[in-house]
Amino acid sequence: MIGQNIRRLRTEKQMTQKALADKLFVTAQAVSRWENGEVEPSLSTVTEIARIFNVSADEILGIDTKPQAEKPEPETIVRTEFVYKEPPPPVLGVCEVCNKPIYDAGELIREDYPKQIICKTCRDKREQRKQDTMRENGIRHRMHSFVWGPLAAVATLVIGIVTASKTGNWGLLGAFAFGAVAIFALVSCCILQNNFIGEMVATIFSWGFVKFPGVIFELDLDGIVWLLTVKLLFWVLGLLLACATGALAIVLGGVLSLFVYPYAIRKSFAHPEQYEI
Repeated sequence: MIGQNIRRLRTEKQMTQKALADKLFVTAQAVSRWENGEVEPSLSTVTEIARIFNVSADEILGIDTKPQAEKPEPETIVRTEFVYKEPPPPVLGVCEVCNKPIYDAGELIREDYPKQIICKTCRDKREQRKQDTMRENGIRHRMHSFVWGPLAAVATLVIGIVTASKTGNWGLLGAFAFGAVAIFALVSCCILQNNFIGEMVATIFSWGFVKFPGVIFELDLDGIVWLLTVKLLFWVLGLLLACATGALAIVLGGVLSLFVYPYAIRKSFAHPEQYEI
């Protein structure tokens, strides 16, 4: 393309290759190679050729410089549309936990203690955290029951062996073995806290703590002695009553625990979060 344009312009100017070469300070062979398309002149040479032929460099390079016909601009159509938007629902409250507005009455939760307004999502998250915590505590209670229950049973067996060896009555060992199993079940049920054994034992044991009536005495030596004697008697009676009710609570709790423990341990594995706080 460049070589053809150089040949055309040189022919129009009635110049020989030698004449053009002299003006460009090159050889005629170089001009011939340009016109034959073997090589292309440098940009500075093209600029000098354009000056000699009094044309633009774009014409030599074959660049079309004719202005393009202007495209007609598309007709602009203005259209007005009216869009009806429903007003936003009223805000029923703001969650005091996440500070998000509450629009739906079904999502609004009013709590009395502490008195606050929370959304259903925050309430559900709190309940889930509570369930997770109770589940972890239930598992910890079960692990503790596996430790303290056997320790109590072993201690009972040791007491039975010592008692039988000192008295020579080895028949007591069977009773102590049964007691060890009962103590194991009792301690485990009390630690699991998912049954009524612990509350029952505490209630029966509390029967032994009674308030004795007051004592009327004279403010002299005999009256003071009488007061101290009666107080000592009441203390002994209270201690005996507490020991009796405590023994009753342990015996009754141990016997019932033998039947309750299988259900309690199964419940602990199935639903560890279900225990009494």
